[in-house]
Amino acid sequence: MIEPKASTGVIIWLSALLIVGPSSVLAQNNLNEADFKIKDFGIIHGNPWVIVEGKAGGSIPQNASLIYAYTFVTDNGTFSVMSHAYEDTDEVENDTQWHTHRVTLDDKNCVTEINDNGDTEVNDLVKVTNIITTNVSKVFTAELALNNTDSSICVTKIFDSAP
Repeated sequence: MIEPKASTGVIIWLSALLIVGPSSVLAQNNLNEADFKIKDFGIIHGNPWVIVEGKAGGSIPQNASLIYAYTFVTDNGTFSVMSHAYEDTDEVENDTQWHTHRVTLDDKNCVTEINDNGDTEVNDLVKVTNIITTNVSKVFTAELALNNTDSSICVTKIFDSAP
């Protein structure tokens, strides 16, 4: 008799979680904005890097339409180290793993071009590798969202930027 009550309680709790909206609850639990707060950035051997206050790459989006990004605006283009739930690259086995895209953003901060230029290192810092750049004019960390209606990908929140 005790087992059905415990099972019923778990089922009710899970049902309540589903009604509340699991993706928003999970995304909130997994986002630590310190993971995107910029402490320092620069270039090592032609590769741009950023150090954050929290854990580099520590937050992974749980909502299938969200993307987290560390973005470098360089003299060789704009490169975003990204994590998201849908597959769009062969650079990594699972696209929630951090990987790099060269991107072009329009005046509304929506992605107009994207390709797989650059590789990624995430440890104590986030670094784009296998590119050559001599200048990083801006670094920003952001949340982007995939619009399921028109498949556009646009910046919805800037966590931090420098300079």
